Amino acid sequence: MRTRIGALVLAIAAGLAGCNGPSSEECASKQLPVKNVQGDVYRCTASEDCPRSSRVSLCVSDTGNQEECIRCVDTQCVLVTPETC
Repeated sequence: MRTRIGALVLAIAAGLAGCNGPSSEECASKQLPVKNVQGDVYRCTASEDCPRSSRVSLCVSDTGNQEECIRCVDTQCVLVTPETC
């Protein structure tokens, strides 16, 4: 029984250690300021204040968005584009 548990723990540890997944820096999302025609960044107090097209949604969380979305960051509208890993 003890050897089975030990083997299971070793298998899990080897699987995690052998995972050569990209680092969080490589998978970070791009955040680009949303600018108007004069080149000024749109200001906001909430994400709903930011202009967006019908194909771009509001960012609903800080975790792993798979689609482009708009977010209000430090009173500036930002377009968040996920990176493929």
